[in-house]
Amino acid sequence: MTRIFATLIGMTLAAGLVLANPSDEPMELAVRYLEATDETAIAATWKNWHPEAVHTVTIKYGLGLPDEQFSYPASDWETLPDWRQDTTLKDAMQGYTEATRSASRLTSETDEDGTHVTAVTRVGYIWGDTPGTMIQTDKFFVVSQAGRLVIRALDTTFDYR
Repeated sequence: MTRIFATLIGMTLAAGLVLANPSDEPMELAVRYLEATDETAIAATWKNWHPEAVHTVTIKYGLGLPDEQFSYPASDWETLPDWRQDTTLKDAMQGYTEATRSASRLTSETDEDGTHVTAVTRVGYIWGDTPGTMIQTDKFFVVSQAGRLVIRALDTTFDYR
């Protein structure tokens, strides 16, 4: 009889803790990632990622240039080469300055597979002497894993067209 009461008390306490600390909403996961301003803050968000999550990045240049695209498993984040040491990227971005960044406009859509959260951000930049606007679109796919929400995929597009 003591075991039964102890079990009931334990279940009641566990249920209370779950209700007191609800899991994140899909948009909250996306916002947390978008608000991370440096590598340390971004790394802190990895607990919100599915172990098999993939991040795909697409850069659309326009002017007849082909798009660039690359993907990597989120689990490889810690072992990826340091992009700041890549002289090719440094040379290509020579003279690029981000001048303004709008607040991200977020939308959400849920289907039987999970929730798709899209964040659209307008970025004003100056590249050399030429000002322009780039549209950054982040598409998160959020699913439930072991009772909590995690990011299963992220597609980021930088559109300079």
